[in-house]
Amino acid sequence: MNIPPIDLKAQFKLVQKDILKNIREVLSEQRLILGQYCTKLEDAIAQYVGVPSAITCANGTDALILSLMALDIKEGDEVITTPYTFFATASSIALMGAKPVFVDIEKDSMNIDPGLIERAITPKTKAIIIVHLFGKLCDMDRILSIGKKYGVPIVEDIAQSIGARNDSGMSGSFGDIAALSFYPTKNLGGIGEGGMVLSKRADLGEKVRKLRVHGMGSVPYYHEMVGINSRLDEIKACALVAKFPHLEAWNRKRVANAMLYNKRLKDLPVVLPHIKDDLSYIAHQYVIRVQERDRLQEFLKQKGIATGIYYPLPLHLQPCFSSFGYKKGDFPVAEEASLTCLALPVYPELKKAEKDHIVASVREFFKG
Repeated sequence: MNIPPIDLKAQFKLVQKDILKNIREVLSEQRLILGQYCTKLEDAIAQYVGVPSAITCANGTDALILSLMALDIKEGDEVITTPYTFFATASSIALMGAKPVFVDIEKDSMNIDPGLIERAITPKTKAIIIVHLFGKLCDMDRILSIGKKYGVPIVEDIAQSIGARNDSGMSGSFGDIAALSFYPTKNLGGIGEGGMVLSKRADLGEKVRKLRVHGMGSVPYYHEMVGINSRLDEIKACALVAKFPHLEAWNRKRVANAMLYNKRLKDLPVVLPHIKDDLSYIAHQYVIRVQERDRLQEFLKQKGIATGIYYPLPLHLQPCFSSFGYKKGDFPVAEEASLTCLALPVYPELKKAEKDHIVASVREFFKG
């Protein structure tokens, strides 16, 4: 077998007719930037998440940058976040001239540890960015309580968690502002780069709407603030509009695949993700932790199974962040995760035979 980490071709076949129809309409009308499909996408996701403001932008990194710009993060400020996530979460802070203040992660969820956040707060702390890593919700009750206590706004990085929820709300509706990515491999992935900022605060939503077009308001060429150029193409938006109705079904298939893995791998010497059948984890990645990670990855490669390592080097040890003074050993849980985590294919289009082969191959490795 040849099992990729994600099969975008299989997904495209399901929505190909609708996407191509929408693209033909966009090309015929020649409204190519911030047109009707951007508006449709914004309206649909705002209603889905349960927030009044949803603003499309060029990519997920820009969504983070726009969120921090809206909160007036500037040089000399500090923003608390996790060292175990994709680079953009911390680089967006550094690009604002602020310092990323890292806090270690929980062993079970691999999300930021709420019990360590409070001690990292200083008078310079101007925001907290949390990441619902691999599609698993953070402990938002505790995090929101800390933010309220100190008057610090909460930014949700929901690049991996669109659709994750609990009884209190949906990913992207908890904090002051949220950043979403539509990178093709995401649970709701586009046909290129794309992003969105969501906010339950009307003031932040309106500010982001201006910031994404060079700080320009309703009057053309009159700029109320210095913004950036981060607009979403209509062709990308129309593809996402076609895909969006399938998101819930795709997420549930991902969760079902993850639960199947947990059931059939539970007796092996690996740490499996904790899963409840309530969509508080939407299985953007199915990540196991195993001491012999590299050997297992090579073994699965020989079996035709592609896997991923997310993430091989924690952010506090990245060379470009050396000036912040972090060192090896500062965040031991994140460092251990970087050495032991391995993502198995979990995308919704996996066939039964492919899932059986993945399980059998993992079991064969440990039997050997």
